[in-house]
Amino acid sequence: MASIDALWVEYLQQGNSPTAKEFGVWLIRKGDGVSVDAGSSGFQGQERELTVQSGILVGRLQRFLHFLTKPYLKAAGLTEDELIVLASLLFMQEVPKTILLKQCLIEIPTGSELLKRMKKAGHILEKKHPDDARSTVISISAKGKKLVLQTMQSMQEMEDALFILSKEERALLVTILAKLDQFHSHRHDILQLSELMKRY
Repeated sequence: MASIDALWVEYLQQGNSPTAKEFGVWLIRKGDGVSVDAGSSGFQGQERELTVQSGILVGRLQRFLHFLTKPYLKAAGLTEDELIVLASLLFMQEVPKTILLKQCLIEIPTGSELLKRMKKAGHILEKKHPDDARSTVISISAKGKKLVLQTMQSMQEMEDALFILSKEERALLVTILAKLDQFHSHRHDILQLSELMKRY
């Protein structure tokens, strides 16, 4: 029986990102044969154990949602990251490239290549920053706006991932997730979802 401590060390030694969500996904992929000895864990206290469990469950939910959205994204010819960028640009209008990628939680090297592809496809526009010649400003093109709105509209037909929850449970879930979004958005110095949506 492995301790959370030992699994965490193994996870980090493989060069993985030190986040609870990614750790949870890694545990899931590692297989059902993993037994965790919480008693010998170096993570102190029940609260830390609940954090790890929450990360695992959120990671699993994200993968379930990935399977549900995949057909719609494929039909639109978009990746998840491309959809996030286009949806963010609906609210942010014109925004410096680095701020856009930070807001979308995409690392700069990966994001730069992503934006190059999106520009080539005609989904976004790029121009020099008026106050900084070293920086560029990104905006959504008419083609990109039409595509993202059509994709979001088509996804209204997607299976309801929260079908099993009552109205009250859904409201509670949104409240909890919004509280976490507010906390972590502040830590990363980005707009939380509710602030972003006010800009449209």
